[in-house]
Amino acid sequence: MHGGQVIQQFSATEYREYLASGQADLEVFYEQHLAYARGAQEQVHAFASLDERVISLQASHRKGERARGEPLGRLYGVPVAVEDVIDTMDFPTAFGSPIHDGRYAVADAPVVRRLRDSGAVIVGKTATSEFGGAEPGPARNPHNPGHTSGGSAGGSAAAVAAGVAPLALSSQTNGSVIRAASFCGVYGFKPSMGLLPRTGVFEQSPSLDQLGLFARCVQDLALASEIMSGDDGEDRAALGLPPRQLAAVCASEPPVEPKFCFVRTPWWDLVDAEAREAYEAFVELMRGVVVAADLPALVEQAVQWHERVAEAEFAFAMQREYRNHPAQLSDGLRQRVERGMQIPVLDYLAARDRMPHAACAFDAYFEHYDAILSPAAMGGAPGGFASTGNSNLQNVWSFGGLPTLSMPLLHLSSGLPLGVQAAGPLHNDGRFLRAMRWLVNEFVNRSGS
Repeated sequence: MHGGQVIQQFSATEYREYLASGQADLEVFYEQHLAYARGAQEQVHAFASLDERVISLQASHRKGERARGEPLGRLYGVPVAVEDVIDTMDFPTAFGSPIHDGRYAVADAPVVRRLRDSGAVIVGKTATSEFGGAEPGPARNPHNPGHTSGGSAGGSAAAVAAGVAPLALSSQTNGSVIRAASFCGVYGFKPSMGLLPRTGVFEQSPSLDQLGLFARCVQDLALASEIMSGDDGEDRAALGLPPRQLAAVCASEPPVEPKFCFVRTPWWDLVDAEAREAYEAFVELMRGVVVAADLPALVEQAVQWHERVAEAEFAFAMQREYRNHPAQLSDGLRQRVERGMQIPVLDYLAARDRMPHAACAFDAYFEHYDAILSPAAMGGAPGGFASTGNSNLQNVWSFGGLPTLSMPLLHLSSGLPLGVQAAGPLHNDGRFLRAMRWLVNEFVNRSGS
């Protein structure tokens, strides 16, 4: 306990302040934290790799920095988890597949290197689905281990929800970050396409792959995204993009009161009845700053466009594994590769050509609203482990590369959390996060929660 608060409930900023202050010996802290992590791992299986020796070596290195009087980074000592599709040189990166079991990268992915340079301690590689695909992974939901934590990002979301790390890095090709955040009751942020370079990340779909992260508050998302942002010289999506000033913008007060619209989406009837009631109550509570609106037909079309691009590019990415290790691929993944191989090239190119149109389709909305709000999931985390839920609610935002955020504002009678999804204007991530921080505070004030 620290000041009446369990340390595992700290935000990243609170972790940094506590550890940089010298109130705890960093090596002793990590010995105790690892014991906690082992217990959590037995319950939720959030990690594919949790090497205590590697973690201890990092803690010793960070402790030495402080002893030598070196400047302490903005994430000094902060535990950060990294999905098993993102390269790390001291933990294996196996892409959730036995084919690559024991694979070590020769270097950290640039985003991981930037986290380390800021003082973070990488506490392990989180469990993911097979090659980051749609099949359920091994991670369980910390709120109820009988329910899924999500798809490829489920391990990272579970690690934050279980208190093993206040920050976790993950990937999203469709809706895995947003949906997992909703299921696990944490904040999940997928920045604008290109803000975080993807070099050193398993390339499932180069047109659609994006990085995201989980945290316990909006401010931590802004800080970590700022640290990792900017052109790395390799990722074409990040080419020419400078590091972004996100943390200070997010923490500032909006010049005028933000406004938001809530859209039911074409899949409103598929949302669970209790979840619909929760979303309607949210809109009613936030009357005055949230109004109802409709979406263009492009939203439904984007589902098919996204599927064509994702399936075709995934089939290309999996050629080597499909040809050389078919017996070590799941039936579902082999079938997905075969579907992708059958997509005509003109259909693929026509679908990919619609991506910039999807990115610009909501400009008129953002002239009036700071963000477009919608359901983050069709309901609470599905029971069992056969499904990770429906991704239609994220398709158009992922397809257009817009920044999206899931906020853990609602709960169901089952005790499972339910997120509110927000989408913002492309490459205005700082102002988007500022508006969302304001909305969270306004919701807390109005709800008394």
